[in-house]
Amino acid sequence: MQYDAAVVGAGPAGLMFARVLASKGFRVAVLEKNETLAVKPCGEGISARVLQTAEINRSDTQRFVSHAIKGAVVVAPNGRKVVIKEEGELGYVIDKRNFLRVMGEYAASYGADIYMKEPVKEVVFKNGHWTVRARTVELEARLLVGADGYLSYTAKALGLEKPGERRVIPTVQYVMPNVELEDPDMTYFFLGNEVAPKGYVWIFPKDGRLANVGIGVQGASPKAYLDKFIKNNPSIFGKARILEFRGAAVTIGGMLSEIVSEHAMLVGEAAGQVIPLTGGGIHTSIAGGKIAAEVASKALAEGDLSKKRLEEYKKLYNEYWGKRIRDSLKGLHAIEKMSDEELNQLAEILSPQDVVNLANGENVASVALKLLKHPIFSIKLAKALLS
Repeated sequence: MQYDAAVVGAGPAGLMFARVLASKGFRVAVLEKNETLAVKPCGEGISARVLQTAEINRSDTQRFVSHAIKGAVVVAPNGRKVVIKEEGELGYVIDKRNFLRVMGEYAASYGADIYMKEPVKEVVFKNGHWTVRARTVELEARLLVGADGYLSYTAKALGLEKPGERRVIPTVQYVMPNVELEDPDMTYFFLGNEVAPKGYVWIFPKDGRLANVGIGVQGASPKAYLDKFIKNNPSIFGKARILEFRGAAVTIGGMLSEIVSEHAMLVGEAAGQVIPLTGGGIHTSIAGGKIAAEVASKALAEGDLSKKRLEEYKKLYNEYWGKRIRDSLKGLHAIEKMSDEELNQLAEILSPQDVVNLANGENVASVALKLLKHPIFSIKLAKALLS
């Protein structure tokens, strides 16, 4: 089977890439190793801007939006709350599997072929084409796109991921009914070395009183800390029970230094396109798939799939998204070294908008300038953000 592009992985980045490239008249194949979409656990929270980047029809949102979110509550180790709230809907908690089904439907409507339960076993480049061998499918493509997540086979096969370059944090998540939140229209984040060492606990309310309850930690057992958190908060979880349990790792080390090579590209988490401080990757991955496809369409039309030509994708992505990832990584490096007392002080100093900017890697210079006025944080955080 002959294709212009073979995409390994049917996550947000891979499906977005497939849709955009197929919409321009190119033949695209997507190979997904799992039987179903969205196997990896995810908090499933997205900002309202994600739907704009993904170009999702408003009429289709009802198929995957579980709950509209008005804001977030960040809880410091001492219990102090920073409330982030705006008028209207700040974002949504989604059913990620249904979200990806919609994205897959869009890609397929433009002619992309999607093959499920087809883990890629081998990729070989010869005479300007890739031969891609999966479980039962074998195809040829001019362009190979790795969209296969933090365990990316493609990144390793291409030699783009250097040993030890990818830094990950282990996470676990429960889906729980009867979670009693003070405000069920808000998402909650809990910080502290006793709560989640070098990480955080999240609660994302879905429909009714169902919620995603998860944790990411470093150097400790995520499940042990999540179980302890649930036990220590009976007012929230007294009537709650565990319906589902999933675990996985999330890339938090920033983008890989190389994300393109001859006739090949990496997108999404395979490329490290995740906001390090939050572990959020849906928006950054969709943007990566979209930008990569725009560049790939021009390169395919020109018949030039050289690394030099495909570098335009990296350049365009870095102008906004790559900078956000780098700035968020600076914040992570500084905050993960802080004591609980310092985190408590930080909660008093920063405004809700400062917290949003720091977490998302946006406008960090303004946050740094505020922190420069404080002796402790001028050294520990502000200079790191300005470096």
